[in-house]
Amino acid sequence: MARSGIHYEEVKNAAETLLGHGLHPTIQRVREQLGTGSNTTISEHLKRWQRGMAESPKVILPPSIPDAVMTALDSFWKIAVQHAEAAFEQQRAAAIQAVAEAEQIRDAAIAEQRQAQAEASELRQHLDAAQTTAHDLANRLMVEQERRTVAETAIYAAEQRVKAATETVAQIRAETKARIGQLEAALQQTRADREQQLTQAQQRFNDERQRGEANEARLMQLLDRNRADHAAERQIFANEREDWKSHAKAWQARLDAQQRENAGARTALATAEERQRGLDAEVRQLRAALQAIENKYLDALLATETLRGEIKVALDEQQRLRQLLERERQPAAER
Repeated sequence: MARSGIHYEEVKNAAETLLGHGLHPTIQRVREQLGTGSNTTISEHLKRWQRGMAESPKVILPPSIPDAVMTALDSFWKIAVQHAEAAFEQQRAAAIQAVAEAEQIRDAAIAEQRQAQAEASELRQHLDAAQTTAHDLANRLMVEQERRTVAETAIYAAEQRVKAATETVAQIRAETKARIGQLEAALQQTRADREQQLTQAQQRFNDERQRGEANEARLMQLLDRNRADHAAERQIFANEREDWKSHAKAWQARLDAQQRENAGARTALATAEERQRGLDAEVRQLRAALQAIENKYLDALLATETLRGEIKVALDEQQRLRQLLERERQPAAER
């Protein structure tokens, strides 16, 4: 059925115009003359015009032409119309075949386009997966870098602690050595003082004993003469003896205090040695922790290198997929 956009009169006028210019009115020429219209609509109107021209060819001839000429023209016109119809049918068949081929080409192009779209979608999925993998690998690399930074910080802190502990141990050793020297000097001085005090006490004891013996002899001589004086002398001797005992107790107390001070010095020395042993153990622990941190850092470095290799492979795969996608997007003529 003819489309409402192109009318018969328009096709008729275009065909007659082409005839007036000495051109055979074909579908393509009529369409170019009109500037619009479908081939089917133009074909139907053009066939109607040709049938009308074949049935009444005399309407376009002037009335003054003789009958013989009119008959010749009629025969010529019928032959021309038959040739035109044959050419038209031939062109129509060629057009139908061209349309069929164009539809086949269009269907093939549509199928190829759908296949290309499917392949492009699959490539996009691969590309998205590759980008996701690259993103994950980048995140893992960032985490490993952070872990490496933390490990380096821990190593630096451990080194500082080892340095501080070493300095502390050296300081404690120096202080302990100085304290031991002071205690030994004090102990020697105390021993010397104690020996001197014992010597003095023994001398005083001997002196007192000699005095006592002398006093006792004198008292025995004066016993008969003056018992009152003897009692007084005896009381004096007793008082002096009590004083000597008091001095002896004081010396013994000082000796005990010195012994306790010596014991405290020995305890402080033992405590310092124990603290030094604890610091040595802590230093060994810090060295072991430092070694463990270094091993962990080496493992993290190895994992980082492995991740870099994986990221490079993923980037190469991503580049390959992009190139493949760009080739699929190019038109068939450019390929």
